[in-house]
Amino acid sequence: MRKRILVLALAVLFILSSVLFVGCSKQSTSPTDKSSESQPADEQVLNINLGEEPPNLDPQLATDTVSFDILNATLEGLVRLNKDGRVEKGSGLALDWEISDDGLRYVFHLRDAKWSDGTPITAHDFEYAWKRALAPETASQYAYMLYYIKNAEAYNSGKAKAEDVGVKALDDKTLEVILEKPAPQFLGLTSFITYLPAQKAAVEKYGDKYGSSPDTMVYSGPFIVKEWNHEQNIVLEKNPNYWDKDNVKLERINMDMLKDENAIVQKYEAGEYDSIGVPGQYIDKYKDDPNFHQMATATTWYLQFNNKSKIFSNVNMRKAFTYAVDRKAFVDNILKNGSIPALSFVPPGIPGEKEEFRKEGGDFFKDNDVAKAKELLAKGMQELGIDKLPKIKFVGGDSDAAKKHTQALQEFWNKNLGVSVDIVNVAFKVRLDMMDKGDYDIVYAGWAADYNDPMTFMDLWVTGGGNNTAFYSNPKYDELIKKANSTNDNAVRMQAMHEAEKILMEDMPIGPLYFAGRAYLQRPYVKDWVRFPVGVDNEWKWTYIEGKNK
Repeated sequence: MRKRILVLALAVLFILSSVLFVGCSKQSTSPTDKSSESQPADEQVLNINLGEEPPNLDPQLATDTVSFDILNATLEGLVRLNKDGRVEKGSGLALDWEISDDGLRYVFHLRDAKWSDGTPITAHDFEYAWKRALAPETASQYAYMLYYIKNAEAYNSGKAKAEDVGVKALDDKTLEVILEKPAPQFLGLTSFITYLPAQKAAVEKYGDKYGSSPDTMVYSGPFIVKEWNHEQNIVLEKNPNYWDKDNVKLERINMDMLKDENAIVQKYEAGEYDSIGVPGQYIDKYKDDPNFHQMATATTWYLQFNNKSKIFSNVNMRKAFTYAVDRKAFVDNILKNGSIPALSFVPPGIPGEKEEFRKEGGDFFKDNDVAKAKELLAKGMQELGIDKLPKIKFVGGDSDAAKKHTQALQEFWNKNLGVSVDIVNVAFKVRLDMMDKGDYDIVYAGWAADYNDPMTFMDLWVTGGGNNTAFYSNPKYDELIKKANSTNDNAVRMQAMHEAEKILMEDMPIGPLYFAGRAYLQRPYVKDWVRFPVGVDNEWKWTYIEGKNK
């Protein structure tokens, strides 16, 4: 989940995918987990590779999929999606709820539950967390995910007060939420990371350090962070105070932060890992292995251009670099994981008006259009009044996979345009910071769906948007997104988003590369590991180790 957020954005080696990451409309559990005779092993320990240091475990500030998976494991919101990715009453901290006939008022009734420190979880924790995410001084990049709530956007933009926001704890066990307009997706969104509760006492006690180490956070979910050796590993342990602890079988999850592809595979073959994402270079080796699996994800990878930079403020330069990439060669020879070339932004699997949004919208440009790319490059340079390109900073991840991907893209531009770029490979957290500050010309980035609707992709690029680190702005685009968000007529909102996507691809602030697939190996004794193609990637609440695990 997506998303993605996620940012759901950046090229690193992740638990389940050979390229990391912010799904379609189908979930995947452990492929052999349907046996009714499965019996848990005595030792319930899952060993995996996280691949990266989580940049931020503050739920109101986190924006990336690595942090999202840890937060989903250690915190719980009003609802928790079930194994089928659906909302059901009693699945989370809300035991029950009522929705008014006009769809504007929600009243949630909380169950008796405790934080990991033994104190009660109350409706006040949710009111505090949501208003904290919206507070201008918090500067949450995902604040816009709460704009469904009455006066939420006004408060976030400094035009209203906190008490004007439509969320209020009526008492310790009752939370009232008033929406701006009916939003059927709102109930499911309460499982999203930014909506997770935060204990006011802990946030105020630890301040900027909240969520930076195991002892600067309290937990409401199935697990707690027991150990965190930065840039090395994280250990999760079962939360003894979790309300549904009897259904949590894993006692511990050991997560490494290994980036070397060969070392990851060697550890898997040595029996040290129970599941790994399969690097592209190993796909052919494992594709016939019974423990090899692939799944589609609603994730788009793209070139993100700094629209404020001297070179990429020019639309023809952005298009030239986009058109000059051979996507088919990239997915066939580099990724090899089921990814497909992207000639548009919103990925397949996301619903549209009558069928998939992508099928309705079609493609917007031609893959590997070298002749057109050269023509646009010359035109762009002429418009910029230059006869030679300055140094171009191309930022990517520092994992083996990310380095291979950025080098392949560098070669396409050199071969097809005669242009050289300087690759800067940095750690995940550093890359996020560079994107926020605009310290780049191009970033190898991606976005995974936070929820199953085109808007999870389309509202990324509104002017001043929290995750719009491309610094793109088009008033017509903004107007169309506002229109789509202001109507309950599905035909009207889908048409508005199709028109917006067309503008996006004409302006090309980002250049789509591919729609991501996941390739992974998983031991047959690992059961009920749920993989969501939309929203949070992984759910370990129900995971267990069957029989003898070695």
